[in-house]
Amino acid sequence: MNDSTIRLRNSILKAQDIARTAEFISLSKDERQHIVQEAQALLDKLDAVEQRYLVVGLLGGTGVGKSTLMNALAGAPIASASHRRPHTDAILLYRHSDAPLPFVPDSAIAWQEFTHTSEAAQQIILCDLPDYDSLLSEHRQQVLGFMEHMDILVWLTSPAKYGDGSFYEFLQLVPKSKHNFYFALNKSDLFFDGTSSEEGFEEMRRVHADFQGHLRKVDITDPVIYAISADEAFDKPTLSSWNQFSSLRQEIFRQRVLKEIKNIKAANLDKEYAQYLSLFETELVQLETMHGILDHTITTIGTTPGEEEGFIKENIYSIMDESIRSEIRSKIDNISILTGPGYGVAALIQQWKYRPKSRNEAGQSTFGFVTQRISQVFQRRLDHLKNKIMSDIMRRGAHSTMAGQVEDVLKPEHHMKIFEEKLEQQVNSRLISFQSARHVLFRTGQYIVYLFLLFGLIVALAGKTAWQGLFENPTLAHTLNFILTAFYNLFSPAGLAALGSYALINLLLGFWFYRRYRSLIERKTDKIINSFVENVGELWQEVVDHINAALKEYDRTLGMTARSLRKLKQIDT
Repeated sequence: MNDSTIRLRNSILKAQDIARTAEFISLSKDERQHIVQEAQALLDKLDAVEQRYLVVGLLGGTGVGKSTLMNALAGAPIASASHRRPHTDAILLYRHSDAPLPFVPDSAIAWQEFTHTSEAAQQIILCDLPDYDSLLSEHRQQVLGFMEHMDILVWLTSPAKYGDGSFYEFLQLVPKSKHNFYFALNKSDLFFDGTSSEEGFEEMRRVHADFQGHLRKVDITDPVIYAISADEAFDKPTLSSWNQFSSLRQEIFRQRVLKEIKNIKAANLDKEYAQYLSLFETELVQLETMHGILDHTITTIGTTPGEEEGFIKENIYSIMDESIRSEIRSKIDNISILTGPGYGVAALIQQWKYRPKSRNEAGQSTFGFVTQRISQVFQRRLDHLKNKIMSDIMRRGAHSTMAGQVEDVLKPEHHMKIFEEKLEQQVNSRLISFQSARHVLFRTGQYIVYLFLLFGLIVALAGKTAWQGLFENPTLAHTLNFILTAFYNLFSPAGLAALGSYALINLLLGFWFYRRYRSLIERKTDKIINSFVENVGELWQEVVDHINAALKEYDRTLGMTARSLRKLKQIDT
């Protein structure tokens, strides 16, 4: 199989594969199936063309070595002298066992068939024609008629027989174009037998020129004569410099390629393939148009982050009304971060505000509706985005099939489901993260204030004299005196007044710390809401990015199909 045929076959197979698997816009399922079938029909025709074999006839006189030449051409011992002995007047056909006989010889012609398994000569039928110098007059016309089946004729002679007049007489009788004649001077090794190389080449040139002169006399101008040694070509891996067997063999196989190409042209396969490719032309135009539309749409989607950010803030903050804030506060409310009087104040207030929920209220969570309400907002936003994309591609002239494919690519339900799942996860994770906060600084500050107030009470109860004495002389005696004095004064009118003041100050501090706690809860609520809104924006941007990526992947798929179609160029066979 020649390179042009291989390219043609590969191109047809590629086109068939594209029709089966590629993403198309303008071609329906039935049209794609038709294209696949048309490709198979072309392949079948190409197979039929490739099964046509080159028929090579070998003509020569007795003993010029036709059997040896056939063996050398096949690269295997397919012919022997024993084949000829019982069939001196018969035509001997040598073909590969897998190759059918390309013609049926006339029943009046004596012929014998031999098969071989040499892959080197698989697509060549070699015909050993009877020796021209042994043909009887009644057999001559039959052999000449048989030669019509030959594609090329190799005239084989030798240094001893090239001047035989019957050779040229028979040459003039053959009804074939002289362009299909090849001449081989076998046994050219005799020129170098017992002589020097210079003398051998000189003798070869003389015989070669004399041979050409004889051929010109029978109207064969500029004949090409190959000086060969079939014995050497068959037995030895390396040929002598003068042995032109390789050139002869190459020319014969080149004729095989030329015949295959000629058959392809004769069968109009090159034109049929060009017509076949025209089935893709409309599709290629549509693909290139769609690429421009998708590129514009993808660019438009990616240039509106400010618009999306404004939409998110406006709509999500409007959802976070007081009922949602109250729900968030109730989720993160944790009075255990208060200590002392502040904790007591918070517990009393919570008890005073507590109202048991009804069964319906207990089964519902205001904050539990956040994901649902946000999902509804973004469902409308996603529908708006989808409609915007679809209207844009339709307005720009997209094919109806492409519109359906783009709609499948967008998959709004799929994207919305993922958005809702991630949204719910974010809601829960935000609340848990803020509920687990320990607020160490706030708790430490409370302990310091309450301890300082207690220390002030004790110092006030002990009096100036006791704490000055302890300060000036911090001994055990002065320490016991300080403690006993404070305890003694506790039950005095002044001590009871101090104790009352201490209790009142503690209560005021408890209220003050409770108010600080409520402010802290409010700040946490704001932080949760702001963080949540920001995170919702990120989740929505992920949805937009996924849609953008899906459109890019779809555009890439269409681009791959377009590039594949552009590569399906007409094969110049």
